[in-house]
Amino acid sequence: MSLVQKPVHLTFLGCGHIGRALLGVLLPRVAQPDSPISKITVALRRKESEAQLRDLYHSSRAPVNIVSGQNINAVKNADAILLAFPPEQVHKVLEPFEMRQALRDKIIISILARTPQDKLKQLIGGNDKTNGLVMKDIRLVRAMPTMGTEVQESATLIGDPSSPAEKEALELAMWMFNLVGKVFKISPDYFDTSTGMSAFCNALTTVALQSIAQKAAAKGVPIEKAVAIASQCIRGMVSMALSGVSPEQLEHSLSAPGSITGQAISGLRDGQLATLLESSFSAAITRARDEHS
Repeated sequence: MSLVQKPVHLTFLGCGHIGRALLGVLLPRVAQPDSPISKITVALRRKESEAQLRDLYHSSRAPVNIVSGQNINAVKNADAILLAFPPEQVHKVLEPFEMRQALRDKIIISILARTPQDKLKQLIGGNDKTNGLVMKDIRLVRAMPTMGTEVQESATLIGDPSSPAEKEALELAMWMFNLVGKVFKISPDYFDTSTGMSAFCNALTTVALQSIAQKAAAKGVPIEKAVAIASQCIRGMVSMALSGVSPEQLEHSLSAPGSITGQAISGLRDGQLATLLESSFSAAITRARDEHS
């Protein structure tokens, strides 16, 4: 039996780039017979953001309500909450007593970067006797989608639940993020490290693609053609890795004596690529662990 006993009214608190991409995928599925979501409210801080989002989804017939300056009411009227505002605003948004009261008994899914689950629970009311919330009873899971959400190719990390109360939130999060890519359940012990790794992979691909295309363009290849060819080559190799071929197997297959690819691999090895990448990789992980005070 589904842990989500009945379709829920989901409220987005904030809606940045990834939030909008997720919203666009969810809206056609809201209120469908097999959907665990019956209605969506998007609560924004600024009137301008509300107007922009209304323009974006003005033709949608899905049951969505877009509001601004009404965070507490939007939370009160919902069954589940997606925390999707800038992480720097976490104290301002969650610390008011009225907000913590409104969050009682809600399913909560957080996509806030650099904001650990325990910290969110404490802000919501884990250490506040007047609120009456106990940390283990808060139904909260942490999820970290990637920019691939915009093309339904996200590598979303979702924290393994630490208590039975969180399993309903986990199920809803799994359903939502499986719509926009692949989901990986991650232990809290290495959640931040995995987040830093994901960010680094996105950065590495972006910089490498840009550099390759620019070098090819300098040799006469039209820049748009170079980007398309390089992107498809990367996609092909990644698809093979996703099918189960290990990086070592890929390298062996590509490194036939005298091959162009083998020569390129040797050049990258001789150029100490791993050493060059180490500092950037470590910096990404450090940043992922850099909590807001």
